[in-house]
Amino acid sequence: MHFDLQTIWAILIAILLTGYILTDGFDLGVGILHPFVAKTDIERRVNINAIGPVWDGNEVWFITAGGAAFAAFPEVYAALFSSLYIALFIVLLALIYRAVSFEFRSKEESEGWRKFWDQSIFWSSFITALLIGVALGNIFAGLPIVNSAIKGEPLLGFVYAEKFPISFINLINPFTSHGLFGILVGIATVLFIVMHGVSWLLWKTEGSIAERARNIGLKVWLPFVIMYVVCTGFAYTISFKAGDLELARKYLQLPPDMFQQIASMIDNNGVLHHALFRFPVIELIFIVLAALCSVGWLLAVKAANGAKAFLFSVLTFLFAAFAVTFGVYPFAVPSSIALEHSITIYNGSSSHLTLTVMLVAALIFTPIVIAYQAWVYKMFLFKISPESIKRELEGAEY
Repeated sequence: MHFDLQTIWAILIAILLTGYILTDGFDLGVGILHPFVAKTDIERRVNINAIGPVWDGNEVWFITAGGAAFAAFPEVYAALFSSLYIALFIVLLALIYRAVSFEFRSKEESEGWRKFWDQSIFWSSFITALLIGVALGNIFAGLPIVNSAIKGEPLLGFVYAEKFPISFINLINPFTSHGLFGILVGIATVLFIVMHGVSWLLWKTEGSIAERARNIGLKVWLPFVIMYVVCTGFAYTISFKAGDLELARKYLQLPPDMFQQIASMIDNNGVLHHALFRFPVIELIFIVLAALCSVGWLLAVKAANGAKAFLFSVLTFLFAAFAVTFGVYPFAVPSSIALEHSITIYNGSSSHLTLTVMLVAALIFTPIVIAYQAWVYKMFLFKISPESIKRELEGAEY
């Protein structure tokens, strides 16, 4: 791994995406759990209040990651937002609809009105979690993108080879490699986000909601572990075809030693086998650590220890993310058509000047934002229960 500007920015964007999954992830999990852990209107208020002070701020991580990708890796941004346009547009609509659901739910006393928005909270949270996982799985398995410069049309950049509606259908098509992997990663993502939501509810609430969340967590753990193993096994089988190594050398723009390391793993048929496991020892360590942390999460949930459960769900995702980062690097968007058409952090990056100026700004403002968010969480990290909501309502009447 080269510690250059491109790598530094790849790490920073990975941190932003990780921050989004870990922060907005638990409130998406609470949204998915909403109809199952809250049975009365008071309990539903508790559930919403558990994430009320932080859910909108958590989404800033996603916006910041998109903005950073646009500035640091414009080719990656352009390729992903064209190839995954419909999926990301649906995610955007789901996030908007979710915000509307939170705001509108309490505007009317009607039971039907509140039931409708409660269901809306569930579906918008579920769709967001699922499609984020589907998008990530498709990217890791390789999207059918073409580098137009190889075909003599450099101004077109990287183009998605499939047209709508096939482009969207193949994202969830189990008969394509990237579509099947996308579905599997999407399911695993939903299960993890539910577990993360359980952690938060155990930490933030008490009484009937916490107990129901605990029971759901105990049931969800095994399906998550199974999907984690399935996704890891599938990832090990992913390979990429290299049509022309000289074209790959020219257009991937990798440092010579890095390209040589990848080229040495390509067989006589021009196939890069186990493309996401080029550092098997390091990745295996992280994969095992993630699995062990998921066991720690299960033990914490059994003990109804929300703080420990939250810590272990965070560590589970972090170690899995470390494994993925090593597996994908230096590719940002691998091409399923041919390796030389892939987008790397080198052929998809902005100029050194742009990356340098942005890095200075990031080093100044990122710690400030993180410190502010940490303070917000500290201020609102207290237990709430149906009884406390009832007391507040009774006090408001007087």
